[in-house]
Amino acid sequence: MTKNDIQKFAVEISRLGSARVNGAYQALYSEEPTNMKDAAERLANSVVFGSVTMDEIRCSTPIQGGLPVHSPSHNVPSETPAVKALEATVGRSMNTALEANNLALNVKQGLSDLANRVSTVADMAIEADTKLTKLERSINQKLGEVKGEVDPDALQLQVAKAVADTFAPFKQAATVEAMTVVADLAGVYVTETKSVREVFGVDVRNAKGDIVTVDIWNHPNAPAIDPNFIWTAPILKHLLLSQDTGEHLWFGGEKGTGKSETAKQFAARTGRNYVRINFHKYTSAEDYLGAVGLVNGETVFQPKDFLIAYTAPSTVILLDEVTNADAGELAPLNGFLEPNSAVSYGGAVRRKANGVLVFAADNTFGNGDDSGRYVGTRPQNSALIDRFSRVVSFTYLPMKDEIDAVVRHTKCSEDLARHVLKAIHVARSKVTSGDIVDAPSIRSVVGFIRALAMLSVQDAWQCTVVNRQPAESHAALASVYAACIDANFIQNNI
Repeated sequence: MTKNDIQKFAVEISRLGSARVNGAYQALYSEEPTNMKDAAERLANSVVFGSVTMDEIRCSTPIQGGLPVHSPSHNVPSETPAVKALEATVGRSMNTALEANNLALNVKQGLSDLANRVSTVADMAIEADTKLTKLERSINQKLGEVKGEVDPDALQLQVAKAVADTFAPFKQAATVEAMTVVADLAGVYVTETKSVREVFGVDVRNAKGDIVTVDIWNHPNAPAIDPNFIWTAPILKHLLLSQDTGEHLWFGGEKGTGKSETAKQFAARTGRNYVRINFHKYTSAEDYLGAVGLVNGETVFQPKDFLIAYTAPSTVILLDEVTNADAGELAPLNGFLEPNSAVSYGGAVRRKANGVLVFAADNTFGNGDDSGRYVGTRPQNSALIDRFSRVVSFTYLPMKDEIDAVVRHTKCSEDLARHVLKAIHVARSKVTSGDIVDAPSIRSVVGFIRALAMLSVQDAWQCTVVNRQPAESHAALASVYAACIDANFIQNNI
């Protein structure tokens, strides 16, 4: 935020008229403004820092009463070097203090998992706001007393001391843990930018043929990198586009095609926080957004996983198996998924933190399922799906990439991986004809090869491939085993 932002809002607020400005000022600060210029600037500060919106100011009840354009009680030349130095110093000091206050409020809103340890932050934030008001009055009073030349350096030291003294009780009252939380929030940022090839091992180019880069964050809770995960350029292009635009993605496709792991490993490779929220038939909005509860004997709103992650910089949020939930319980997400959203929820305005990405994943592309393969999934409201800019289709990897993935995960030979995968591909082809209900995934292949360390080839096939399927698929899978699996070959290649 810059001084130009504040000035822009101040001009717009001044155009609303003195009665409207007077009403908004008294509603927000519980006191009468001294003049129109100061009132507009203070309200603009509050808009920039999220305490109030322009719509709320426009809708405030007008209060008649003459507001002078400038304060009549001071006769200070506004263009003197002394006043300019004072105004610049005051602006820097007030911005620093307001940023500290806003950061404390973010701690209150976004960190319910540490609520017991930072419960005093909310009270301190209120106290800090009161002290800000008093500090502003004191500095405005000093502004009117400036006469002659003033040493800017000495003036800056005096104002800095005043700010420090005002917030000393706030600093002393904060617990070590609460201050650590604030430091953690402030310390999450993009540390560097690298080429996609350097980070993912895949050469990705944009539509013009230029090399694409990816932001690297420094979140301390980023998941561990799986060096065996296989990346493909088509999927990475969607993820990188969302990094640049903030757009949400819907992942759809068969089970075992890597939807959930893609979101997790993207967070891992880019140093982001990762939160996976699993949905089921009885998931309610309170389960993932939050609800009112008791904390230290007081009734307060306690945010849950989505709200916490939504306000935490860099976080990748995965709404997994989202079509299991009732469409009505997912409706509150619509506001949060709007571009540049600011949603009032739980007594506070919630804004998406810098770098937050929201992905949804399901097997039915949001359409539900009547085949019985994905029992319990439901068609979703088109308004929700419309919030996701792109619906990305996940399919099984090409044979050569699946062989690579199996070898990486099991350390088996390429020949063994190819032999088993050929049988699995035959089984997948029988899904189309209806002989097999569910297509075996790469998880079945990995499980089969790992089971060979203790089980016979036939037993391993039975428990990792056949038993996963409904009874009507067992005969077809037995025929696949008989036609495609060579037990002697497998035994010789373990």
